[in-house]
Amino acid sequence: MANYILFGGTFDPIHNGHIRMATYASMKLNADVVFVPARSPRWKNPTSSSNERLKMLKAALKYCPSGSSILDYELKSKDDINYSIDTVRYFKNIHPNDKIYFLIGADQVNRFAEWKNAEELSKLATIIFSSRPNIDLDQDIINLYNMVDIKFYESGEVSSTKVRQLKSLDIPYEVCEIIENDRLYYI
Repeated sequence: MANYILFGGTFDPIHNGHIRMATYASMKLNADVVFVPARSPRWKNPTSSSNERLKMLKAALKYCPSGSSILDYELKSKDDINYSIDTVRYFKNIHPNDKIYFLIGADQVNRFAEWKNAEELSKLATIIFSSRPNIDLDQDIINLYNMVDIKFYESGEVSSTKVRQLKSLDIPYEVCEIIENDRLYYI
């Protein structure tokens, strides 16, 4: 039996906070991290294309925990919106006997009940997150979906928005090169 952490997101772009979180979760849970870039996320509009975001994610993979990989299931989807439940069902079908964790941002904990088939998702995968000092979390939602706080507080003040606005460059060097060479965001 293997352990996997599905880490979904827009990754527009991936930054070192993502990598630090993935590394910590991988070590704490003794699990391989599977990055799942979303083509059409429900609550976000990516600035860069799916191919550009995938290219940056592949470049950053060498800084991620050993055993990390990318699942392009959502990028290949023809659906207007990607839903995490579909991805988890797909992955669980491939790994029926393995332990699956699903890493979400603390900002999504209170919104989790709004996710499509949230209850089923929480039964197929253990929902993990890391609380942040500036976000008040609803303990009832955490309890309802059996979420686990992995208590990692060292991801830094970086965000994809800050990177896109040139307010942070806390990103792998190769990602910075792609941003410059492909003339993304602030270039």
